[in-house]
Amino acid sequence: MELNLKPAFFWPINRTIVRSASLSAGLIWQRAVFRLLWQTSPRHAIDRAIRLLLTPPRQDFSDAEFAAMEEASLVPVPMISGRLSAWRWGRARDPAVVLVHGWGGRGTQLRSFIEPLLARGFSAVSYDAPGHGMSGRGESSLPHMLAGLNAVLDHLGSVHAVIGHSVGGAVTAMALAQRPAVKRGVLIAAPASLTEHSNRIAAGLRWPEALRAATQRRIENRFGFKWTEFEAESSRGDQPLLVIHDRKDREVPFSEGRRHERNWPRARMLETSGLGHRRVLEDQGVILATAEFIAGDRS
Repeated sequence: MELNLKPAFFWPINRTIVRSASLSAGLIWQRAVFRLLWQTSPRHAIDRAIRLLLTPPRQDFSDAEFAAMEEASLVPVPMISGRLSAWRWGRARDPAVVLVHGWGGRGTQLRSFIEPLLARGFSAVSYDAPGHGMSGRGESSLPHMLAGLNAVLDHLGSVHAVIGHSVGGAVTAMALAQRPAVKRGVLIAAPASLTEHSNRIAAGLRWPEALRAATQRRIENRFGFKWTEFEAESSRGDQPLLVIHDRKDREVPFSEGRRHERNWPRARMLETSGLGHRRVLEDQGVILATAEFIAGDRS
Protein backbone atom coordinates (compact mmCIF):
# COMPACT_ATOMS: atom_id res chain seq x y z
CA MET A 1 0.00 0.00 0.00
CA GLU A 2 1.37 3.40 -0.93
CA LEU A 3 -0.05 6.43 0.79
CA ASN A 4 -0.55 9.51 -1.35
CA LEU A 5 1.35 11.98 0.80
CA LYS A 6 1.04 15.40 -0.80
CA PRO A 7 1.82 18.19 1.63
CA ALA A 8 1.93 21.65 0.06
CA PHE A 9 4.83 23.94 -0.44
CA PHE A 10 4.01 27.22 1.25
CA TRP A 11 1.95 26.07 4.23
CA PRO A 12 1.91 22.31 3.61
CA ILE A 13 -0.99 20.66 5.39
CA ASN A 14 -0.92 16.90 5.76
CA ARG A 15 -2.78 15.19 8.53
CA THR A 16 -0.80 11.96 8.23
CA ILE A 17 2.48 13.73 8.84
CA VAL A 18 1.36 16.30 11.39
CA ARG A 19 -0.54 13.94 13.65
CA SER A 20 1.26 11.74 16.14
CA ALA A 21 -0.93 8.73 15.36
CA SER A 22 0.53 5.28 14.71
CA LEU A 23 2.58 5.13 11.55
CA SER A 24 0.97 3.87 8.37
CA ALA A 25 2.75 1.60 5.94
CA GLY A 26 2.69 4.43 3.40
CA LEU A 27 4.46 6.88 5.66
CA ILE A 28 7.12 4.30 6.54
CA TRP A 29 7.55 3.68 2.80
CA GLN A 30 7.94 7.38 2.04
CA ARG A 31 10.56 7.75 4.74
CA ALA A 32 12.48 4.78 3.38
CA VAL A 33 12.34 6.09 -0.20
CA PHE A 34 13.67 9.50 0.78
CA ARG A 35 16.40 7.96 2.93
CA LEU A 36 17.54 5.72 0.07
CA LEU A 37 17.36 8.48 -2.54
CA TRP A 38 19.29 10.90 -0.38
CA GLN A 39 22.06 8.35 0.09
CA THR A 40 22.25 7.29 -3.57
CA SER A 41 21.04 10.27 -5.62
CA PRO A 42 20.52 13.53 -3.73
CA ARG A 43 19.35 15.30 -6.89
CA HIS A 44 16.50 12.82 -7.34
CA ALA A 45 15.62 13.12 -3.67
CA ILE A 46 15.29 16.90 -4.06
CA ASP A 47 13.24 16.52 -7.25
CA ARG A 48 10.87 14.13 -5.49
CA ALA A 49 10.58 16.44 -2.50
CA ILE A 50 9.69 19.37 -4.74
CA ARG A 51 7.01 17.37 -6.55
CA LEU A 52 5.60 16.29 -3.21
CA LEU A 53 5.43 19.83 -1.91
CA LEU A 54 3.96 21.41 -5.05
CA THR A 55 1.17 18.94 -5.81
CA PRO A 56 -2.17 19.63 -4.11
CA PRO A 57 -4.25 16.58 -3.20
CA ARG A 58 -7.56 16.17 -4.99
CA GLN A 59 -10.88 14.68 -3.96
CA ASP A 60 -14.29 14.38 -5.55
CA PHE A 61 -16.93 17.05 -5.06
CA SER A 62 -19.78 16.05 -2.76
CA ASP A 63 -23.45 16.21 -3.72
CA ALA A 64 -23.88 19.09 -1.27
CA GLU A 65 -21.16 21.05 -3.06
CA PHE A 66 -22.78 20.50 -6.45
CA ALA A 67 -26.13 21.57 -5.01
CA ALA A 68 -24.57 24.78 -3.70
CA MET A 69 -23.01 25.55 -7.09
CA GLU A 70 -26.39 25.11 -8.80
CA GLU A 71 -27.73 28.01 -6.74
CA ALA A 72 -24.93 30.36 -7.78
CA SER A 73 -24.01 32.39 -10.83
CA LEU A 74 -20.80 31.38 -12.59
CA VAL A 75 -18.17 34.14 -12.49
CA PRO A 76 -15.12 33.11 -14.56
CA VAL A 77 -12.04 35.02 -13.38
CA PRO A 78 -9.26 35.66 -15.93
CA MET A 79 -5.62 35.14 -15.04
CA ILE A 80 -2.46 35.28 -17.12
CA SER A 81 -1.96 31.58 -16.50
CA GLY A 82 -5.57 30.63 -17.25
CA ARG A 83 -9.04 31.09 -15.85
CA LEU A 84 -10.34 30.45 -12.34
CA SER A 85 -13.74 28.90 -11.72
CA ALA A 86 -15.70 31.15 -9.36
CA TRP A 87 -19.31 31.41 -8.21
CA ARG A 88 -21.45 34.18 -6.78
CA TRP A 89 -24.46 33.78 -4.51
CA GLY A 90 -26.80 36.71 -4.06
CA ARG A 91 -27.20 39.91 -6.02
CA ALA A 92 -24.22 41.39 -7.84
CA ARG A 93 -25.07 44.84 -6.48
CA ASP A 94 -24.73 43.68 -2.87
CA PRO A 95 -21.32 44.04 -1.16
CA ALA A 96 -19.16 41.01 -1.88
CA VAL A 97 -17.57 38.71 0.68
CA VAL A 98 -14.92 36.42 -0.82
CA LEU A 99 -14.48 32.89 0.58
CA VAL A 100 -10.97 31.44 0.28
CA HIS A 101 -10.35 27.70 0.71
CA GLY A 102 -7.18 26.01 1.92
CA TRP A 103 -4.62 23.68 0.37
CA GLY A 104 -6.24 20.80 -1.50
CA GLY A 105 -9.66 22.33 -0.91
CA ARG A 106 -12.41 23.99 -2.94
CA GLY A 107 -14.42 27.15 -2.59
CA THR A 108 -17.62 25.26 -1.85
CA GLN A 109 -16.10 23.92 1.37
CA LEU A 110 -17.04 27.29 2.93
CA ARG A 111 -20.65 27.04 1.72
CA SER A 112 -22.05 27.07 5.27
CA PHE A 113 -21.18 30.77 5.49
CA ILE A 114 -23.21 31.71 2.42
CA GLU A 115 -26.77 31.90 3.80
CA PRO A 116 -25.86 33.91 6.93
CA LEU A 117 -23.99 36.38 4.73
CA LEU A 118 -26.90 36.70 2.29
CA ALA A 119 -29.27 37.25 5.21
CA ARG A 120 -27.17 40.26 6.25
CA GLY A 121 -27.28 41.89 2.84
CA PHE A 122 -24.06 40.59 1.31
CA SER A 123 -23.31 38.49 -1.72
CA ALA A 124 -20.83 35.62 -1.38
CA VAL A 125 -18.13 34.71 -3.90
CA SER A 126 -16.07 31.53 -3.75
CA TYR A 127 -13.58 30.13 -6.23
CA ASP A 128 -11.19 27.26 -6.79
CA ALA A 129 -7.55 28.32 -6.54
CA PRO A 130 -5.01 27.49 -9.28
CA GLY A 131 -4.41 23.74 -9.43
CA HIS A 132 -7.50 23.06 -7.32
CA GLY A 133 -11.04 21.84 -7.97
CA MET A 134 -12.48 23.09 -11.26
CA SER A 135 -9.64 25.55 -11.89
CA GLY A 136 -7.45 22.86 -13.42
CA ARG A 137 -4.79 20.42 -12.40
CA GLY A 138 -1.07 20.78 -12.00
CA GLU A 139 1.19 22.31 -9.43
CA SER A 140 0.24 24.97 -6.97
CA SER A 141 1.78 26.86 -4.07
CA LEU A 142 1.16 29.81 -1.82
CA PRO A 143 2.30 32.24 -4.57
CA HIS A 144 -0.16 30.56 -6.96
CA MET A 145 -2.95 30.87 -4.41
CA LEU A 146 -2.10 34.49 -3.60
CA ALA A 147 -2.15 35.32 -7.32
CA GLY A 148 -5.54 33.62 -7.56
CA LEU A 149 -7.03 35.66 -4.72
CA ASN A 150 -5.63 38.88 -6.15
CA ALA A 151 -7.15 38.01 -9.53
CA VAL A 152 -10.56 37.51 -7.91
CA LEU A 153 -10.31 40.79 -5.98
CA ASP A 154 -9.25 42.68 -9.10
CA HIS A 155 -12.07 41.14 -11.12
CA LEU A 156 -14.76 41.99 -8.57
CA GLY A 157 -13.48 45.52 -8.03
CA SER A 158 -15.25 46.36 -4.77
CA VAL A 159 -15.04 43.76 -1.99
CA HIS A 160 -16.32 44.25 1.55
CA ALA A 161 -14.51 41.37 3.28
CA VAL A 162 -12.52 38.18 2.82
CA ILE A 163 -12.85 34.96 4.84
CA GLY A 164 -9.96 32.50 4.53
CA HIS A 165 -9.50 28.99 5.91
CA SER A 166 -6.14 27.32 6.55
CA VAL A 167 -3.69 28.22 3.77
CA GLY A 168 -6.45 30.43 2.43
CA GLY A 169 -6.28 32.34 5.71
CA ALA A 170 -2.56 32.95 5.30
CA VAL A 171 -3.20 34.14 1.73
CA THR A 172 -6.04 36.35 2.99
CA ALA A 173 -3.78 38.09 5.49
CA MET A 174 -1.20 38.79 2.79
CA ALA A 175 -3.80 40.22 0.41
CA LEU A 176 -5.53 42.34 3.08
CA ALA A 177 -2.23 43.95 4.04
CA GLN A 178 -1.97 45.30 0.49
CA ARG A 179 -5.65 46.22 0.04
CA PRO A 180 -6.90 48.73 2.63
CA ALA A 181 -10.13 49.17 0.62
CA VAL A 182 -11.26 45.73 1.81
CA LYS A 183 -12.97 46.55 5.08
CA ARG A 184 -12.71 43.35 7.12
CA GLY A 185 -11.08 39.95 7.21
CA VAL A 186 -11.49 36.61 8.96
CA LEU A 187 -8.70 34.03 9.34
CA ILE A 188 -9.84 30.53 10.28
CA ALA A 189 -7.16 28.02 11.34
CA ALA A 190 -4.56 29.97 9.40
CA PRO A 191 -0.86 29.04 9.58
CA ALA A 192 1.51 31.87 10.46
CA SER A 193 4.94 30.53 9.56
CA LEU A 194 6.15 28.75 6.45
CA THR A 195 9.49 27.98 8.06
CA GLU A 196 8.01 26.30 11.14
CA HIS A 197 5.47 24.37 9.10
CA SER A 198 8.06 23.13 6.62
CA ASN A 199 10.17 21.99 9.53
CA ARG A 200 7.24 19.93 10.83
CA ILE A 201 6.79 18.30 7.43
CA ALA A 202 10.50 17.53 7.19
CA ALA A 203 10.46 16.05 10.68
CA GLY A 204 7.45 13.90 9.84
CA LEU A 205 9.18 12.49 6.77
CA ARG A 206 12.53 12.37 8.60
CA TRP A 207 14.31 14.36 5.95
CA PRO A 208 17.89 15.22 6.85
CA GLU A 209 18.33 18.95 7.27
CA ALA A 210 20.50 19.08 4.16
CA LEU A 211 17.60 17.73 2.05
CA ARG A 212 15.10 20.14 3.58
CA ALA A 213 17.43 23.11 3.10
CA ALA A 214 18.30 22.16 -0.49
CA THR A 215 14.59 21.77 -1.34
CA GLN A 216 13.86 25.15 0.18
CA ARG A 217 16.64 26.84 -1.83
CA ARG A 218 15.46 25.27 -5.10
CA ILE A 219 11.88 26.40 -4.58
CA GLU A 220 12.91 29.87 -3.44
CA ASN A 221 15.02 30.30 -6.56
CA ARG A 222 12.22 29.04 -8.75
CA PHE A 223 9.58 31.44 -7.41
CA GLY A 224 11.83 34.37 -6.58
CA PHE A 225 10.64 34.51 -2.97
CA LYS A 226 12.32 33.90 0.35
CA TRP A 227 10.40 31.72 2.79
CA THR A 228 10.89 34.40 5.42
CA GLU A 229 8.57 36.64 3.37
CA PHE A 230 5.72 34.28 4.20
CA GLU A 231 5.53 34.86 7.93
CA ALA A 232 2.67 36.52 9.79
CA GLU A 233 4.92 39.43 10.73
CA SER A 234 5.39 40.25 7.04
CA SER A 235 1.68 41.00 6.58
CA ARG A 236 0.07 43.70 8.67
CA GLY A 237 -3.02 45.70 7.73
CA ASP A 238 -5.27 48.18 9.45
CA GLN A 239 -8.63 46.46 8.94
CA PRO A 240 -10.54 44.83 11.78
CA LEU A 241 -9.56 41.16 11.73
CA LEU A 242 -11.20 38.17 13.40
CA VAL A 243 -8.85 35.25 14.05
CA ILE A 244 -10.59 31.92 14.73
CA HIS A 245 -8.55 28.93 15.84
CA ASP A 246 -9.26 25.69 17.66
CA ARG A 247 -7.08 24.78 20.62
CA LYS A 248 -7.02 21.14 19.47
CA ASP A 249 -6.16 21.83 15.83
CA ARG A 250 -3.70 19.05 14.95
CA GLU A 251 -2.71 20.47 11.58
CA VAL A 252 -2.01 24.12 12.37
CA PRO A 253 -1.08 24.72 16.03
CA PHE A 254 -3.24 27.10 18.04
CA SER A 255 -0.13 29.19 18.72
CA GLU A 256 -0.11 30.24 15.07
CA GLY A 257 -3.55 31.78 15.44
CA ARG A 258 -2.27 33.68 18.47
CA ARG A 259 0.64 34.87 16.38
CA HIS A 260 -1.73 36.36 13.80
CA GLU A 261 -3.67 38.05 16.57
CA ARG A 262 -0.54 39.60 18.11
CA ASN A 263 0.75 40.79 14.75
CA TRP A 264 -2.41 42.47 13.44
CA PRO A 265 -3.12 45.80 15.18
CA ARG A 266 -6.93 45.52 15.06
CA ALA A 267 -7.30 41.76 15.48
CA ARG A 268 -9.38 39.90 18.00
CA MET A 269 -9.39 36.19 18.74
CA LEU A 270 -12.19 33.63 18.86
CA GLU A 271 -11.01 30.41 20.46
CA THR A 272 -12.78 27.10 20.01
CA SER A 273 -12.03 23.69 21.49
CA GLY A 274 -12.67 20.27 20.03
CA LEU A 275 -13.55 21.34 16.48
CA GLY A 276 -10.12 20.68 15.03
CA HIS A 277 -8.93 22.02 11.70
CA ARG A 278 -11.92 21.28 9.46
CA ARG A 279 -15.07 20.87 11.53
CA VAL A 280 -14.62 24.50 12.57
CA LEU A 281 -16.11 25.37 9.16
CA GLU A 282 -19.40 23.65 10.07
CA ASP A 283 -19.86 24.98 13.59
CA GLN A 284 -22.90 27.24 13.86
CA GLY A 285 -21.30 29.36 16.56
CA VAL A 286 -18.28 30.03 14.37
CA ILE A 287 -20.43 30.70 11.31
CA LEU A 288 -22.73 33.17 13.07
CA ALA A 289 -19.86 34.92 14.85
CA THR A 290 -18.14 35.33 11.49
CA ALA A 291 -21.25 36.71 9.81
CA GLU A 292 -21.86 39.16 12.67
CA PHE A 293 -18.26 40.31 12.55
CA ILE A 294 -18.39 40.84 8.78
CA ALA A 295 -21.56 42.93 9.23
CA GLY A 296 -20.13 44.78 12.21
CA ASP A 297 -19.62 48.17 10.60
CA ARG A 298 -23.00 47.98 8.86
CA SER A 299 -25.15 47.01 11.83
